[in-house]
Amino acid sequence: MLKHTTILLLLIITSICARAQDANFSQFYSSPLTLNPANTGNFNGSLRLAGNFRNQWASFNNAFSTTTFSVDAPILLTKMSPYNRLSIGLNALTDQSGNGLLKQNYLAGSFSFKKGFDADARHSLSLGFQAAYGSANFNSSLAKFEDQLTPGGFLLTTTEPLQISNTYKKIVDLNSGLIYNTSNENGRSFYIGAAVNHILEPVTTNLNSDYYTKRRYTVHGGGYFPVGENTTIHTSFQFQQQGDYREMILGGAASYFINGKSTSYYELYLGTWLRYNDAFIPYIGVEYNLLRFGFTYDINYSSDKTAGAYYRTAEFSIIKVFNKNKENVINCPKF
Repeated sequence: MLKHTTILLLLIITSICARAQDANFSQFYSSPLTLNPANTGNFNGSLRLAGNFRNQWASFNNAFSTTTFSVDAPILLTKMSPYNRLSIGLNALTDQSGNGLLKQNYLAGSFSFKKGFDADARHSLSLGFQAAYGSANFNSSLAKFEDQLTPGGFLLTTTEPLQISNTYKKIVDLNSGLIYNTSNENGRSFYIGAAVNHILEPVTTNLNSDYYTKRRYTVHGGGYFPVGENTTIHTSFQFQQQGDYREMILGGAASYFINGKSTSYYELYLGTWLRYNDAFIPYIGVEYNLLRFGFTYDINYSSDKTAGAYYRTAEFSIIKVFNKNKENVINCPKF
């Protein structure tokens, strides 16, 4: 128990002393508003709900867990050209480390405009902005230190300087991004996007004024390729950099229609992604009438990860699209 506690405290203290780094989703493609504000309203439908839950190192005192939920929709459809789109969205995110020892909450409102460049909207560009308000808190009452340990448990009073009360911080931030999408008459679609998060680089704790969230730069893209009557290939990638940290994820999945009726259908997804120099990410998903569930489980292959024996990460996603106005269809990225 002492070994586990020591490792966890080292992770937490390191994160306090360093500049903050965002939580990341293996299923980045299923969390549209955390990936890029330009994804707001960038789907075929009238309303979209999306949620993700990521639990990393669950057997290690719930070391890291992240939950996000978003809702977005196009607006003023009767006032817009059929191939242009104005959209708004709302995204909530909570991220905690050390079973609640460190916790951050965000609520972000987003706005995007999508412009079609031809009569069939085969080529389009989306520009999005996002304003976020949140808080960060270090709950010192949950912290346990080595000088508290007795044969009967953590019973003594600590002398560690981290046991202070003024650890709550309010946060204001801005994000922005754009996405270019193109498709052809065969149903194939391609997209490429870029985003900048934490434009204001907010300070996220009162413990140390140097503890701020550096800007995160993201480039992402993918494609949608029907290869038969019932089969489609979905591919995507994400590259992001935040300070000295760089991450590259790429891969894809095949989907198969069990029932291809337009009013009621089932679709199965199976694939894998690769986080370069870190993990394989097998994916399985099922979709029924525009409601999709996805599951990934990171299989770490890196030999230099801290506490590698405990590196287990599961992630769940859910997306529901409503489409009341079936005539208002514009070419948008999928998956």
